[in-house]
Amino acid sequence: MIRYMKGLSFLSTVALIAACGGGGSSSPAPAPNNNPGSPPTTETPEPTPPITSISCDRDSWVAGTVELCDGALIYRDYIYDDYGADTGLIGISPTNGIDLLNVLSRGGEFGNPQATTPGLLSPTAGDQRYPAGLENTADLAKLTLQLDGDVVNVTFELNTLYGSTDALAVLAIDTDNDRATGGGDWDDLGIRSDGWDKLYRFEQGDPLSNTLSGSIPAPDSPIWRIQAVVAQANGTVMNLAFRGPNEMARAGSVPEQFLPDAGNFWEDIQAKVLANGDISQFGHTVNRADLENRINQEPAQTKGFQQRVYTSEYTLPPGEGVSLQGVPGRQGDTNIPCEQYFHYLGRYQPYGFYVPEGEGPFGLQMILHGCEANHASQINQRNFQAAFADNQNRILAAPLGRGPTGFFSDISERDVRDVQADVERHYPIDSSKRIISGYSMGGYGAMRMASLYPQDYAAGVNWVGFTGSLLNLPLTHELINEGEIPVAGSLLDSLVNDIPILGDFFNLEDQLSLALSPVHEIQESSTIGAVDNVYDYVSNLQHVPFAHVYSGADELVHVTTSLGLEERLLEGEMPYQFYLHPVAEHLTYILIDQWSKEARYITDRAQRENPARVTYRYEPANAYPEYDIQHNHAYWLSALSERSQEAVQIDLTTHACGAEQYEAETTVLEGGTEVLPWVGSHRTLTQTGEEAASASLTGSLKNLHQGTIDVAATCLEGGFEYDLISDGPATLMLSDGRSIDVSQGQNQGYLP
Repeated sequence: MIRYMKGLSFLSTVALIAACGGGGSSSPAPAPNNNPGSPPTTETPEPTPPITSISCDRDSWVAGTVELCDGALIYRDYIYDDYGADTGLIGISPTNGIDLLNVLSRGGEFGNPQATTPGLLSPTAGDQRYPAGLENTADLAKLTLQLDGDVVNVTFELNTLYGSTDALAVLAIDTDNDRATGGGDWDDLGIRSDGWDKLYRFEQGDPLSNTLSGSIPAPDSPIWRIQAVVAQANGTVMNLAFRGPNEMARAGSVPEQFLPDAGNFWEDIQAKVLANGDISQFGHTVNRADLENRINQEPAQTKGFQQRVYTSEYTLPPGEGVSLQGVPGRQGDTNIPCEQYFHYLGRYQPYGFYVPEGEGPFGLQMILHGCEANHASQINQRNFQAAFADNQNRILAAPLGRGPTGFFSDISERDVRDVQADVERHYPIDSSKRIISGYSMGGYGAMRMASLYPQDYAAGVNWVGFTGSLLNLPLTHELINEGEIPVAGSLLDSLVNDIPILGDFFNLEDQLSLALSPVHEIQESSTIGAVDNVYDYVSNLQHVPFAHVYSGADELVHVTTSLGLEERLLEGEMPYQFYLHPVAEHLTYILIDQWSKEARYITDRAQRENPARVTYRYEPANAYPEYDIQHNHAYWLSALSERSQEAVQIDLTTHACGAEQYEAETTVLEGGTEVLPWVGSHRTLTQTGEEAASASLTGSLKNLHQGTIDVAATCLEGGFEYDLISDGPATLMLSDGRSIDVSQGQNQGYLP
C-alpha cells in the first residue's frame, strides 16, 4: 500500500514533535577478543524440529523470561523490539556523546524515509532499518532448546517471516561455562562476546510457522551458557535473546523523548549493547540434567515495570508484520493527522505492565495512550507508577492497541478488552476495583470504554481527552459576554479574575481567538479517527465517577471542547470532577509527571454492582461483529437489539431489591493551585440511606426492539408492576422466560 505524507514534510514532522511534546548503518566491526584457548568454531545445524510430549504453548507471557517445560528450555522475548543498535549520526547524548537524535527515526506514517517507527511520540532507541516491505522480519518471539539424546533441537520462532531467507539466527554455546576461555567475534555480524566455543547459524526459515530450526550436537559438559541473536539476512543484528524482564523503555518525557539512547519499545539496553558490539552480558546458563530429567519450572513472578505479550485471535492483512504507513480502520483515510490507522498487524500483541511490590488481590488500571504514543507512554514514568500503582496496590496495564492511532475502536477496542482479560487470568485482581484512564486519544478511549462497558469500571481518569469533534462547543465572545452560556462564561472569566496571578500568563481573548480561528472552524465537525462522540454517552457514566483534566492553552484539544464536556456533565446526574488548568498545554501533565489530584480522586473506588437505575445508550452501527464486539449489554440488561440503525437509549429503574438513596452536591465553580492553578466544577453523591424494596419497573425505551432483564440481579423473580414509555413496539424479556410487550406511548400493567 502506498500512502502519501498528506502535506507534511519531514521538517514539519520534526516541528510537530517539538510542538507536541533513520536508517542507520550497521555497527562497525569490533576488535577481536583475544582470550586464550582453543579457537571457537562455526557449524551448520541439522534441520530437525524440537518435540515435547506435552504442550508447552503459552498464550501470554512476561517478556524476557525463561521457563523449563517437559525438559525444553523456552525463552520468550519482547515483541516489536527489533531495532538493532543505536549507531549514531548527529546530536548529543549525555551517555553516548555524539549520537543520532531519536526525532529523526520516527514518523513512518507520514512517509519519513528514515523512520523506524510510525509514531511521533513513540521513539525507538535503536535506529537500524529494514528494507522496505521486510519490517519486523528479525523480531524474536520465542527460542526453544530441547535435548534429544546426543543432540539439541533448536527452534527460533519469529514474530514475522515472509520468505525463507528474510532473516538468520545465530546460537552461541560456551560449553564449559567459562567466560575466560574462547569467545570473540561472531563471524561477520559486527558483535562479539566472551566464552563461546561453538557458533551455529540458522539461515533457512519456514514462513508458514515463522521458524528457523535445526539440530546441533549436545555438549557433554553438565553446565553450558547459551547466547542468541536474530539478524537481517545481510547480517545486521536486530534482536538479542536472554535480556531478562527488566529491559528499559524510558522515553517518557523530555529530554528522553529526543535523546538518542532511549525509546518506548523495551530495547534501550539492547540498542546500547549493540552499539558497543559486546553482548557478553546477555546469556543463559543451562543445566543439562534439567533437560535430561524433563524438568518443569515456570518463570519467576516479576514486579515493577515490564512488558507482557498476549496472543490475539485477530490479525490484519497480511497477518503479521509492521506497516509503517498503516492499515486504515473505519475512520482512516480522512486526510487529517491522527486518523485511524493500525500499524502492528500480527497475533502477538505487547502491552505495558506494572506490578507493585504488595500482595494481591490487586486493583487494575487500564491506561490508554495518546495519538502518536504507544504502550510505554505514561506507564513508564516513575511518579505515575508511584501515584497509581505503588500507593494504591494496583496493577497498571497499557495496551498497544495496534499502534499510535488506533483510537481504541475497531480491532484496537478488541485489544483493550483482551488485555484486561489477560491480566485477570494471570493475576489476582479485585474486579470491583477496575479503573479506566487515558491521555488525549486515550482519554477519548477511556470515556468511550467506560460508557460502553460501565459495569466493568469503578472510576476513570481522562487527561485532555479528545471527544469526537475538534471543536465541540465553538464559543463566541458575544455568547459568553451576554451570559447565554453561563457556566462556560463563569469558568472562562475566572481564569483571569478569580486567580489574578494568571493574568500575566493567560490572555483569554487571544486564546479564544486562536481556538475560533477560521482554520479551526473549518475543522469543527471533523471526528479525525473517532468513531463516535463521547458527548452523546455521558449519561452512561451514571455510576462511574470520572476525573477530567484539561488545559486552557491546549493547542490540540481546544478549550471549547473541554468546556463543552463540562456543560454536559453539569446537565447530567453523574459524579465527576472537572479540572481546567489555564496555563497548561496538551502535554503538560506528562512533562511535569505529577498526578496527585486525579490519583486521590480514584482512590478506594469500587464499581456499582446491579444498580437500581440503568441509563444506557449505544449505536448499533459502531459494533464490530468481525471482532466479536457488541455494545448491547450493561449491568442487568443484555441481548439488546434495535429496530433501526439509530441509537438505542434505555433508562430503566427497579427497586425490587431496594435501593441506596443518594444526595447530590454540585459545585459549579471552584479553583485551586495543587500542582498547577486550576478552575473547575464537581458533583459528589453521598449515600443517605436505603429505600425499601418495591416490586416495580419504570422507565423509557428508545429504538429498542428487544432486550433481556436478569431477574436475579434485579430481584424481579416474582410479580411486579411496570410503567414504561416507548417510542415504538418493543419486548422486554426476563431471564426466567416471562416477557413484557410494549407499544408506542405509555405502557402500564402488572406482570405476574
